Amino acid sequence: MHDLSRILKIILVLLCPALLAVSSFAQQAGHPSLTLMSLSAHPDDEGGGTLAYYGKLKGVSTFSIYFTRGEGGQNEIGSELYEDLGILRTRETLEAAKILGAEAHFLGFRDFGFSKTAKETFSMWGGKDSVLARLVYVIRALKPDVIITNHDTVTTKPNRQHGNHQAVGISAYQAFEKASDPSYHPEQLHDSITPWQVKKLFIRYFDRDSALLHQAPVVIDVRQKDSTGASMYDVAVAALQKHRSQGMLRPSPNQRYYLLRQNKNYPFDGLDVFSGIDPSVREIVALQDPPPPPHSALRDFGDPTKARAKRSEHINVGLVKTYDDTIEKVLTACSIPMTLLDPHKFERDDLTPYSVIILDLRTYQYRQDIERYRGRLFEYIRKGGNVVAFYNKTDDWSGKNPAPYPITITSERVTEEDAKVTMLLRDHPLLSTPNRITADDWNGWIQERSIYLPSDDTAKTSRNYKRLLSMSDTDEQQPPTSLLWATYGKGTYTYCALALYRQLRIANEGAIKLFFNMLSQPRH
Repeated sequence: MHDLSRILKIILVLLCPALLAVSSFAQQAGHPSLTLMSLSAHPDDEGGGTLAYYGKLKGVSTFSIYFTRGEGGQNEIGSELYEDLGILRTRETLEAAKILGAEAHFLGFRDFGFSKTAKETFSMWGGKDSVLARLVYVIRALKPDVIITNHDTVTTKPNRQHGNHQAVGISAYQAFEKASDPSYHPEQLHDSITPWQVKKLFIRYFDRDSALLHQAPVVIDVRQKDSTGASMYDVAVAALQKHRSQGMLRPSPNQRYYLLRQNKNYPFDGLDVFSGIDPSVREIVALQDPPPPPHSALRDFGDPTKARAKRSEHINVGLVKTYDDTIEKVLTACSIPMTLLDPHKFERDDLTPYSVIILDLRTYQYRQDIERYRGRLFEYIRKGGNVVAFYNKTDDWSGKNPAPYPITITSERVTEEDAKVTMLLRDHPLLSTPNRITADDWNGWIQERSIYLPSDDTAKTSRNYKRLLSMSDTDEQQPPTSLLWATYGKGTYTYCALALYRQLRIANEGAIKLFFNMLSQPRH
């Protein structure tokens, strides 16, 4: 993590002058206007209903500003990750912004995966002042009257926000004052870029924000319709559906905002964030977004055949594939016999010949046929087969009873890719046969250790499952459930919440050794 952090800091330092020196032109507005700016950490974080309401119904100029392009997230429609995912999500965002009637811009910070703290985020983004300065520049260029954001600075469980969200909330709060201060980064200022005073800063209300309940909210009525008969909620739904790679659900109709800062006392109107603000003529600047820094420290799809890893000679894999193709590529590259189990095959074929059946990541969201035929899967295990299930999200799993013994999935994760790993049962076959897993095999992992960990409810987990690994982020205590193993009849069931697919893509040798161990359990 530390080497990657240094690389990103260098890249961000190089990018900042480019942002400040970008060629731009001044555009004189011909009539008084109001301007609304939405701040988001990632694509799909924008306040779509509010942007549509003001842009389409009220004639307000609307801008949607994204700190990252979302390239560190997951991809729920394909195998693109990192730069390729950033390109995909940029395209989705621009399509969504067009529907909302907003102008989208990206600040160019790296989405390095889930973060738990603003401190880590600021470090990875080149420092707090670097982030603040870039936001201040955009505010001075686009001159918003009102800024809205979904992000605050919540840092503690159970309502802790993503560290990227925390950083946006902190930066938004400080930029409110700094953008109007001519002594703050005066090198940004020239004929068209001038100090600018934002009039109001709002945060959107969600249930987690109980500290804001003493205030009266501004409620945006997204039920109002445009000339086509579409409500602004309908517009927000259509825009959110463009973020297909994130599997977005319908947006919340809750469009309540609480005032965080204002430059003077304005009359309150519970239906309008612009209450008391007079339209003004302003000069805005056309921005050219900085390109995203490359993932120079990452290798996508390395060669797994170069790993010094052993595997059983009697492997025959049945793969229940979802949207990612990492496991299929690794099996193919290593010439491991494999059959893709489509719904027809899973329903009708004899499963006995497979030494192991792999349920790829998010199986219970994207392969609902497996839920229907879980009886066949359990019978396969009971008669001596082995099943390896990779991670699922909470909503994928809940209420479906997909494992031989109950498992409850949580949102817990270990985000520090260099977090210490303790092997609780060193001689267990998954950690010893045919490859002995050592401390060195946990080196070189990227982005995260584990995601969506099962709970450590002893009544449900400990009784039947062996817990093989323990790992936690600094000053935290995540449950030791990233790798669970159980016998069922004559066979075995393995649940792997490790972010193994990211490690397999870069051909991390330790990850490949562990993966081959999972495949090599003998069929009884």
